[in-house]
Amino acid sequence: MKNYIKNMSKKDLVLLNIRKMYDSYGYKKISLPSFEEYDLYNENKDFIDRNVLTVMSPNGKLLALRPDITLSVAKKVSKDQSLKYSKIYYQENTYNLTKYVGYEEDEQLGIELIGKESTFLDFEIINLAVKSLDIINKKSMIVLSHAGFISSIFQNFDLEYEIKEQILDCINRKSSHDIQKILKRNEHISENVKKLIYKIPELSGNLGNIEKELLKYEINDNTKKILSELKQLNSLLMKFYKKSKIVFDFSVVKNLNYYNGIILQGYIEDFPNVILTGGRYDKLFEKFGVDTGAVGFAILTDGLKGYYKDTDKKDFEVLIAYDNSDFEKLVEIVNDFQKKGLRIRTENIENLGESDFEIFNFDEKYIFQNGELKKEE
Repeated sequence: MKNYIKNMSKKDLVLLNIRKMYDSYGYKKISLPSFEEYDLYNENKDFIDRNVLTVMSPNGKLLALRPDITLSVAKKVSKDQSLKYSKIYYQENTYNLTKYVGYEEDEQLGIELIGKESTFLDFEIINLAVKSLDIINKKSMIVLSHAGFISSIFQNFDLEYEIKEQILDCINRKSSHDIQKILKRNEHISENVKKLIYKIPELSGNLGNIEKELLKYEINDNTKKILSELKQLNSLLMKFYKKSKIVFDFSVVKNLNYYNGIILQGYIEDFPNVILTGGRYDKLFEKFGVDTGAVGFAILTDGLKGYYKDTDKKDFEVLIAYDNSDFEKLVEIVNDFQKKGLRIRTENIENLGESDFEIFNFDEKYIFQNGELKKEE
């Protein structure tokens, strides 16, 4: 086992440590099918933003390679609603068809916490997200938002769906100017509330400062309630983490058909893209007819392939180039090296040119000829 761990890549070792951490918090590892019935995705189009790769089964059923893990989790948990499956984690692949790349396969390591919204459950998932990132890189940060915050601001306005989607896109792009162009002639929204919407792309940083800014505008009771809940959550987080570790940014807007509560994104130093993403998605379980909620996140582990460069990792420690003189003694030599925990590669001298040795990365080279082993300096 020690040799197995020793020979793991940096990425795989990090993921192993993250899984051990989930185990230590009582999360159960589950496996999910790569194929699901196509209807699962067809009936939940609002919850996925990927193209589905389909295949016909031998019995005539239309199946799909899994484009989204959370749907499979919700289906599995809904069928078995025991407490055993209220805290789970997985390491699985998703499958997608893209316009330019074609078939695409991506790995995720994630956890799901099944339960109705509460400060402590949201804290637990954020806490595990922070700890997961810290295993990858201590210099990491979690960005928090809330799907209900945006929804509450728009709840009293009769905006066309397309207009609302345009505004959400502008908020994501932090473009107040484009929002102003969209809402300029809208007579159903007061100027004060328009100014609040223009301000949303800038609402980031310390939650206390964001609250001071929000109080300058007209905010309804639902917005105030969400802000109060976030303050309670933030107060708990600040007892365990520095302010620089937890940042609020209300310009982070995700699929409002999917998320209804806390939204989180994770970042690590020297990596430009989001490496962790998730949030609360109670609405999904409503579609499965289950009176519960869920919050979770996924680490986009494929992104770590380029982050951890195993250029210094050896292919093996010892290379032995041998002749045909004494195979019994050669086997004994190989066994002796392996007992020391070393990885050995043997190659027949007749099959190796001098330049062939350069394709391997190893520590020591030996020549076994005429029944004798000689180390090459």
